[in-house]
Amino acid sequence: MKNISKKIKLILLLNIAIFIFGTLANTFFAVIASSYIATMFIIYFLGSKIKDFVINVGYIWVSKWAVFIIFLALTGIYLPDAFLYSLLMFLVFNITINPSDIINEKRAQ
Repeated sequence: MKNISKKIKLILLLNIAIFIFGTLANTFFAVIASSYIATMFIIYFLGSKIKDFVINVGYIWVSKWAVFIIFLALTGIYLPDAFLYSLLMFLVFNITINPSDIINEKRAQ
């Protein structure tokens, strides 16, 4: 359990650092990044309502990468100076947050 909490702390610290640097590059980055994270939490919340494990993971996987593409396109169009920060933050978030880990951890309890 200690390894998981260290991993989460590292991911959180990395995302906060990217958020700060991106906001310094363009203040509207804070709006895009916050909206992205809120959208991801909504996707995970809706995914938690699906009881079938395979459908749940498939739904979350497809949804999170679709949202990744949409928000990255919006950032590229409207905030080109913060595009690389968005790309890095969205990739870190998508790669490190794995819904199957969360589901398996709940089932183990």
